[in-house]
Amino acid sequence: MSVNPGPYNPTPTGQNQFARLGFPGKYHSTLTWSGGQLDLTGSNYGYGAFMYSGSNTNGTISVAGGGSIAINNFEEKRILEVSVSQVSGSVAPGGVVYLFKRQQ
Repeated sequence: MSVNPGPYNPTPTGQNQFARLGFPGKYHSTLTWSGGQLDLTGSNYGYGAFMYSGSNTNGTISVAGGGSIAINNFEEKRILEVSVSQVSGSVAPGGVVYLFKRQQ
């Protein structure tokens, strides 16, 4: 007699483990921004940290509770925890801002 175990699959594949156990670490998704305006609302809600690379980053991070911060005021290639609501401005060629979505 065979028994149908249902949707559970005991094989520890990568995707199956994330579905069963959740995501490890503080962050589970990332977006990259290289200029223009990016609103972090709706399906982009939940980005609570950023990091940038590129010395001529003339972008601005808008903080969810109010106010804004020039990205190049921070140390390059260091993750900074800030509740980001919008990113706007420009990035020099080769530069990029990485936004990290936090676990809830």
